[in-house]
Amino acid sequence: RDLLEPSRRRMAAPADAAAVDADNEAPAAAAGDGRSAGPPLFFFGLPGSGKTHCGHLAEREFGYTFRDGDSWLPEDLLESLARRQGFTDEQRHRYACEVAKRMAAARAEEAARGSGARPLAVSQAMFKRKYRDVIRTAHPDALFVWVRAEFPAIQARLSRGGNLVDAELGHRMARDFEPPEGEEALSSATLENNGDDGQGLGDALLLRNLRALFA
Repeated sequence: RDLLEPSRRRMAAPADAAAVDADNEAPAAAAGDGRSAGPPLFFFGLPGSGKTHCGHLAEREFGYTFRDGDSWLPEDLLESLARRQGFTDEQRHRYACEVAKRMAAARAEEAARGSGARPLAVSQAMFKRKYRDVIRTAHPDALFVWVRAEFPAIQARLSRGGNLVDAELGHRMARDFEPPEGEEALSSATLENNGDDGQGLGDALLLRNLRALFA
């Protein structure tokens, strides 16, 4: 069974998308910023779904340069996680703008490599549609990939540790997640990453399904 449901549709940037003050909006990516080989990939989904692992696979197997969006978390958001709290809407919006800025910088850095430029892959939960749209506006050529896993698999992975979110906080935060629907679902790809033991599909199947993104 093919577990990848890719869509070839892209969501166009709004007509008024433009670079403005980063405190309010994300800057639009300049043409040519690291756009080589495949499209920029943005892996999103619940903590424990396997987003970061997919990003590492894209880097290792498909020539992407990978950034874990958690490394861009501002100090106040890290403090919220340390207190086992979720984020406010203000924090989410500010962070989405920061992610879009960091992506633009990473793509510009790659573009400076000339013929050696690599496309960018990023992983970040980005729970809500309106904040994913902040990134879409700044990077309209990016392909958004929803990494999806069932609750038992997610809980098993989070229980093993090594994540900024533990199993209990992950369970509470999951209530805020907005899965892609409507136009967003049509313009995104969905990658299933389940496994009875909580380990996920295994690299062989994940690679097969990631490869389908470039078919």
